[in-house]
Amino acid sequence: MENDPLQQLRDIHLPPDPGWWPPSFGWWVLALAAATLLAWGVWSAIRYYQARRPLRLARSHLAGLQSAYSAGEMSALEFVHACNELLKRLLVRAMDRGEYAVMTGTDWLAALDELGGNRFFSEGHGQVLGNERFQIAPLIDADALHQGISDLIEQDLVKRFKALENNTFAYGWTNGGQRGD
Repeated sequence: MENDPLQQLRDIHLPPDPGWWPPSFGWWVLALAAATLLAWGVWSAIRYYQARRPLRLARSHLAGLQSAYSAGEMSALEFVHACNELLKRLLVRAMDRGEYAVMTGTDWLAALDELGGNRFFSEGHGQVLGNERFQIAPLIDADALHQGISDLIEQDLVKRFKALENNTFAYGWTNGGQRGD
């Protein structure tokens, strides 16, 4: 008997399943889009964090001034001068608002009132940041002044200056520097 060549053939078998590597073109495009989106998100978060840095530093510096005043490490007049310097540095140097650098007295108080949207600085306890602080015995309510400046920093400056989103803050906030009265 002759060997039948058809009998020597093996049964039909399927090819192996394709592996996961290398991915198809669509997966490469999707991975590139995801990586780009992730990089943009991280970059935006870093920019936002850096833009808010002057406000965070101003808040912490104001809290340090308040605790130093409460502990008796500085007088009420020194507290007022330090608060005025803090506001000038925040507005002029950190937020790049040079028009506030030359303001003093009632102009400075009016500008702070405009930023705050109230009359705390020209009619309230914030008057002491104007020329009143140079009088012999100025009337100083340090707690009310702290609260007014804290409100200005916390709410009003963030609302008024949309520079957080536009990244117009100068990132060079330092604890030293010129006094801006």
